[in-house]
Amino acid sequence: MRSLSSHTYSSKSRRRFTIDTLFRIITQTNRSDNIASFSLHESEQINPYTNGYPVENDLRHLWDLLSQMIRKRLLKHEPCLLPELGAFVIIDYPPSNNENIQIKEPFFVLDTTFARRHRLSRIKKPNLSSALSLSLQAKGKSTHIEPNTTLSSFNMQTLDYVSLQNHSGLTREQLMTAIAQLFAIIDNEIHPYGYCDLEFPQLGHFKILFGLATFDFSDSFLTEFKSTLINTDSTSTDK
Repeated sequence: MRSLSSHTYSSKSRRRFTIDTLFRIITQTNRSDNIASFSLHESEQINPYTNGYPVENDLRHLWDLLSQMIRKRLLKHEPCLLPELGAFVIIDYPPSNNENIQIKEPFFVLDTTFARRHRLSRIKKPNLSSALSLSLQAKGKSTHIEPNTTLSSFNMQTLDYVSLQNHSGLTREQLMTAIAQLFAIIDNEIHPYGYCDLEFPQLGHFKILFGLATFDFSDSFLTEFKSTLINTDSTSTDK
């Protein structure tokens, strides 16, 4: 496949980068590299792939699976690392007002290298360092995190490639190629002063506006996450 940087797209695509933009660029990139189009796939091909690359519907399905994987991890209070983009972690807050209920919240940490490359700012959380120290484990011990550390340099639980392969119907090679292509295009096409809104179904939206990167969790997911805290507290009380 030719280098992603060799492709030029309209300024409109750069100003508003959404899920539809992402898959439109993938389609354009694959078509320019003579990868199967939908018409070829439907009328002439029995095998839905050409040269090992999935078509758009399969990539959209894979994106949904990625979102569901992250969602399930967070509901279990487990962190998840995305390739070169960042990590979803759980932040613990100490009990307040003499209450024994521990407050937790999901939070997305943008990868430092990604933030620097695109000149992006990030929201800082007071308990973020401790949350990362607990999430990013190395040989069973909490890892000290230096300023501006790249998240992917830690031994953190990343994507479950076996599960993704089983549910997506892709081969291992197709899966790895598809994931690399998805995040490479996100990295290549995000403009620091444009508008980015990438939806993660049933989880939330990754947004960039005026150089600030955030992840807005959906109300339905936050409600479901809070219910896990209530169930956890109830279980602790019963013991």
